[in-house]
Amino acid sequence: MLLHVYWAVGGTWGLPLLARHDKSAVQAVNWVVSAIMLVGALFVLALNRRTQSRVRAWVLLVPMWIAAVVCVSHALYGFVTKALYLSGHHGAVDFPVVPGVGAAEAAEANHLSAVQDLLVFEPCFLVQGLVLALAAWQFLRTRGARRRWWTSLVVGILVIDVFGALLSLVGARFAVS
Repeated sequence: MLLHVYWAVGGTWGLPLLARHDKSAVQAVNWVVSAIMLVGALFVLALNRRTQSRVRAWVLLVPMWIAAVVCVSHALYGFVTKALYLSGHHGAVDFPVVPGVGAAEAAEANHLSAVQDLLVFEPCFLVQGLVLALAAWQFLRTRGARRRWWTSLVVGILVIDVFGALLSLVGARFAVS
């Protein structure tokens, strides 16, 4: 969350080229992401409390499942696409064209962004997703519930990443790097 707050207050380290040229939108998005991450932290803390009559378990577990699946999927997909990009398959990542930026500067910025994603940001997504999954897993008390939890996570991650790969293969774009 600290990195998102840093970007929300105007920091630029680690931002892709397009984001550095549209600072107000990036700042607004990062305030929202920071708030979402704060709420997520509260969900994790809530798992530590007994929920018997106050809150149903699924009210805590569904958002945790969504967050874990999205984070791990993002990391796995990012590892593959950024590695392909860095190995010369530049079509693996759709870096947008920034008006007024030369091809050499854009290529250098895109390369740096792919390296930062591969070495810093994607590992953070992976760790965050795994920690969320483990936090919710420890909340579950029965062996069957824990097995269903891991199975549903794996299925969710596979569905998202296969969907993303299929969209990429047909040339559809669904996110900006």
